[in-house]
Amino acid sequence: MRLVDILKESSVVADIKGKTKKDVLSELVGQLVKANLIKDPGPATAVVMEREALGSTGIGDGVAIPHGKMKGAGEILCAFGRSIGGVDFDAADGQPVHIFFLVLAPEDSASAHLTVLSRISKILRDQTFRKRLLGLPDAHAIYESIAEEDDKL
Repeated sequence: MRLVDILKESSVVADIKGKTKKDVLSELVGQLVKANLIKDPGPATAVVMEREALGSTGIGDGVAIPHGKMKGAGEILCAFGRSIGGVDFDAADGQPVHIFFLVLAPEDSASAHLTVLSRISKILRDQTFRKRLLGLPDAHAIYESIAEEDDKL
């Protein structure tokens, strides 16, 4: 499964406004609503906040991959957000997070859910790619760059 199969350009936020973990997660879920991928942000926000309560999804190097399994989700959904200034997300390395991939999966999709998380982790291992994402001008350029990197896997 390729990331561009689940990440839509309309789900990319080039300049996250949120300054807290909850604000960022609400903003990313809200982008899924704006993109008409989900109707009610409440359950999606609750799922990712519950997952964050178990331990931060801030994996370090300025990256967080908040995720969760949502009852009633028909397919895996993804949103991307970039915070130029960074957000304290309780990341493993204690550093601010600049790059966010939000993943929501159906409850019965354990294998596909893990495949998506793995694929995101692989493309974000490359420090040069992470730096490039931070310098791109808009959501379209970010989406295109993610698609290019995804094609390399």
